[in-house]
Amino acid sequence: MIKSFTAATSEIDDPQAAVADILGQLNPRANLLAHSLGIISCFSEFEETGVLKAICEALPFECIGATTCLGAGAGHVDQVIFILTVLTSNDCRFATSAIPIGAGAGEVDEAVARGAAPLLDKDGEKPVFFFSYLPLINTVSGDMMLEAMDKVTGGIPLFGTVAVDHNADFATVRTIRNGKSYPSAMVLGAVYGAPRVTFEVASLDERQIRSQKAVITASSGNILSGVNGKTALGYLEEIGLTREELSTGLGVIPFVIDYRDGTKPLARAVFTLTPEGYAVCGGVMPAGATMSIGHIDKAAILETTCRTLHPLLAQGGAVFCYSCVGRYHALGADSTAEADAVADAAQGTPYQFAHCGGEICPLPDGEGKLKNYFHNYTAVFCRID
Repeated sequence: MIKSFTAATSEIDDPQAAVADILGQLNPRANLLAHSLGIISCFSEFEETGVLKAICEALPFECIGATTCLGAGAGHVDQVIFILTVLTSNDCRFATSAIPIGAGAGEVDEAVARGAAPLLDKDGEKPVFFFSYLPLINTVSGDMMLEAMDKVTGGIPLFGTVAVDHNADFATVRTIRNGKSYPSAMVLGAVYGAPRVTFEVASLDERQIRSQKAVITASSGNILSGVNGKTALGYLEEIGLTREELSTGLGVIPFVIDYRDGTKPLARAVFTLTPEGYAVCGGVMPAGATMSIGHIDKAAILETTCRTLHPLLAQGGAVFCYSCVGRYHALGADSTAEADAVADAAQGTPYQFAHCGGEICPLPDGEGKLKNYFHNYTAVFCRID
């Protein structure tokens, strides 16, 4: 069994005051059991002011996590926020690792093999799952890092996010381990024992997905080159999207991908179109899968998040929710709406909410086996106790 406690602070300028605030809320002496792990979501400037380091050094357990552009925890919703959720147990154990990621696929495989392998056997135990925090690297997709993990672990479930920040150029995006922040390292938290864990995703509202479907006929990783035998651009123009709509709408026009293996369809962001008319997407676009065009707005975001969250809260335990920065942008001026909805629903439950740059959550295939997937435009949930 795992017990959980969440604390949050907006004290960004005074490290000692921030430490006192967090420790006062957590009361570690009274609440900690034999083994503990801290999960952090925070505004990136907490690292720059020394608050991140000070809090981690004051805690008697390891901490991992990532930066965010907006978060919620312990009843607080803010952009400038530091959130710490503590998992503590007498019969579940934890271990962490930070894995520097290189620029190419081969380097990713080698780095992950070296960094993750030591976590696979702790006193004869394999992890039940990994909390996984990925760096934002232009030359390495989230899917590549997940595939590298699957090769090493044999498909142990992964849950987590890609770090993000509040800057247009994502200059201060960091993953976190034990008070240190990393611009290009994958950070893992292995969970051992027999916790009760539930994974769920809230993606696009089915009513906002076009019924018209197409087949992916050519692709390479996250590069979508052929749809129904045409280029990606040719297909999008064929179904009525103008060049002007595409030039202003990329990043807010979700593709919905059906792997046709019994897994729930996945949402994919489109970042840009190449001169050849290919689409650069936020995840793998496998040839043979079908795709549709979706739409996302505030009403659908709140409906899908709340519909997914409420059954998890009814089960008890702690709930982690990471929601795509694409959902954050789609909320427009009401940018805290999703975080507010989670905070309102989760009163009395340890929870952590953060917007992120890509979502990691397993889904069951047609036979019920969990497979790891990288998501866009999605809120992913992990309930644990």
